[in-house]
Amino acid sequence: MARAKRLKQGTGRVLLGVSGGIAAYKSLELVRAFRRRGWEVQVVMTASARRIIGMETFSTLSGRKVAYELFPRKRPADRAIEHIDLARWADLILVAPATANIIGKLAGGIADDLLSTLLLAVPARLRETGRVIIAPAMNTRMWQHPSVADNLARLAGQGYSIVAPEPGDLACGETGPGRMAAPDDILAACLQAADGEPLPDLDGYRVLVTAGRTEEPLDPVRVLTNRSSGRLGIDIARTFRLARADVRLVAGAVSVPLPAGIPLTTALSSAEMLDAVLASLGWADLLVMCAAVSDYRPARVAKTKRRTARLSLALEKTPDILKQVNRNPHGATVIGFSHDPSVAVARRKLRAKGIDLVVANPYETAGSDSIRATLVRRTGPSKRLPGMTKRAFAARLAREAKALLETRRV
Repeated sequence: MARAKRLKQGTGRVLLGVSGGIAAYKSLELVRAFRRRGWEVQVVMTASARRIIGMETFSTLSGRKVAYELFPRKRPADRAIEHIDLARWADLILVAPATANIIGKLAGGIADDLLSTLLLAVPARLRETGRVIIAPAMNTRMWQHPSVADNLARLAGQGYSIVAPEPGDLACGETGPGRMAAPDDILAACLQAADGEPLPDLDGYRVLVTAGRTEEPLDPVRVLTNRSSGRLGIDIARTFRLARADVRLVAGAVSVPLPAGIPLTTALSSAEMLDAVLASLGWADLLVMCAAVSDYRPARVAKTKRRTARLSLALEKTPDILKQVNRNPHGATVIGFSHDPSVAVARRKLRAKGIDLVVANPYETAGSDSIRATLVRRTGPSKRLPGMTKRAFAARLAREAKALLETRRV
């Protein structure tokens, strides 16, 4: 309990294991990010990692000497037994990058250096609450080797959280999956673990998330839009991917960074978003329709910027994407959002548009980092949730989605 409290209060202790991948330089960004949040960081490096990047940089950024010896000649005063005391000290453990070597050691119970030994000495409660996180990085063929896949599956079954690598250009000159996930995504996984319960396993499910705001052109310069930042939809997409779902994102205009590694379709207008959603309708097992779609658009788009002293606009309704989805045959579970806290309004939306779950949320939270949601289901009572961060809500929604998906499979 004390560990979880420290993490939530921004005074947590993070042990960052760095093994010998070229992605080790990305781990410097992780140290900075943890320190900006007030967390203490202890870096542990393997011998191979120290050949790639110097210890001094990690020591400077973390404010603590890097640990690397299983039997150090000079022990810190607070560490009588190096691997045991470091494992006890940490509230959260992250291995980034995690090479095939350290993954294989952990899966096989091999302890032959400081990092592999302390990973086996970690208290079970950290692993069981998802607070031991592995971020693999390696060549594509290594990543796709059956032994590596078996080792990762074994670790996932034991409670370790895996942040899958991304496809892209590798240091060896090849292209494919194996690049360590972006630091922002790894940090999101750590913050998710700090928030509480582990994420559900959504491996095998295909999820389409819409996010951001649409912009309806008035002329070549101006648009009609709304205040949505896109934060909630992006947090949902990132969280569902951390839960091992196959995620695609359809995004309108956003005011926050888009997640790396998630296939993206940009859809700035309601018409473009409708086309993008219908194009993936047959692919998806789950639709999370979080985008703030404009209700109206100009009936006529001017070809040049209007410069009149007074301007009158004729508006028309934009396409109702959820209604169009309901009219097309598909087998997806659908989660919609209502920018109205009223349960009655949400229930009308459920019936009219064939939605499985509606998230009723006051419009005042648009653009903020928090949400005050009420979950309204087709059957059963609604559930009003306490105020929480959008990241924490995304994890809660992932658990709700898993229950809905399993019900549909039965």
